[in-house]
Amino acid sequence: MGQQPLRGLYRRKKITVSVSIPAYNEEKTIAKLLRSVLEQPTNGFVLKEIIVNTSGSTDNTDAKVQTLMRVDSRIKLISGAEREGKAAALNSILRDVKGDVVIFMDGDIVLEKQAFSTLVQPFLLNDKVGVCSGNTMPLQAENGFFDFSSLFIRSLHHELCAYLASRGCTPKVNGTFYAIRRNIVDAFPRNVVSDDEYASWLAQKMGYHIVYVPTAMVYTRDPSTFGGFIEWQRRIIAGQMFMKRHFDYKVPTMRASVVAPCLLKLLNRHRRKPLSLLTLFSLGVLSFLLAFVTFLRNKIPYAY
Repeated sequence: MGQQPLRGLYRRKKITVSVSIPAYNEEKTIAKLLRSVLEQPTNGFVLKEIIVNTSGSTDNTDAKVQTLMRVDSRIKLISGAEREGKAAALNSILRDVKGDVVIFMDGDIVLEKQAFSTLVQPFLLNDKVGVCSGNTMPLQAENGFFDFSSLFIRSLHHELCAYLASRGCTPKVNGTFYAIRRNIVDAFPRNVVSDDEYASWLAQKMGYHIVYVPTAMVYTRDPSTFGGFIEWQRRIIAGQMFMKRHFDYKVPTMRASVVAPCLLKLLNRHRRKPLSLLTLFSLGVLSFLLAFVTFLRNKIPYAY
């Protein structure tokens, strides 16, 4: 299902929202993130709870969460000794959530002040909206190659989603920050890496629309080493291949007809950086080949 025009008035009865945060060794960021969540304006919705799963963490993430639990009872902690993967962490959270809508977000992001109210707004306007995807941009202070790569990839994702939405097509969901109606997903398959695309596929099967909300902004810090970058891209690509094989769902941004015009637009924008573009292209090809091998060997890295 493609993105539809949002019509209607706000409901008189506010919806309730649960926040899901898998946080592995995020002692440096989790307290600031939780305070930021608590400070979010709640226009049209009620923030019911914030559930943090820290399973497998070996630093002080638990202690940071527990300190804030004493400040606000809506903060809840799930902690386990083993790191079993993102899907397992999300499933533990889903068993406890009570909100009408669940916001899924990474534990190391920075939220814009209106990120929640902007992301949730389409649910208030249209009962057929099932998933809302936010817009993630890089949080980097320097201007090196990996800052450029992060900006290029995140900008390409934005361009692709905007392009698809403008043509009434289904946009890609961004796993860093998205929201879904609680009734759509009971649990994610344990070995699914692309929880965002699984949620999108399931929502579409149920007749819901997927909406891209470019003004629901968050920021993240992407890998800053060659090894980290390749692993990041390998995991994403292998996860998309998994979705195609097991659910016959082709991620919208894997279509050449969609990618080509958006990619050309960005290449033209950065045409004065040919060496960076060539290096990024080479790393992309290498990541794809490694992802393909990973996929063929059925070694999808779901525990990350």
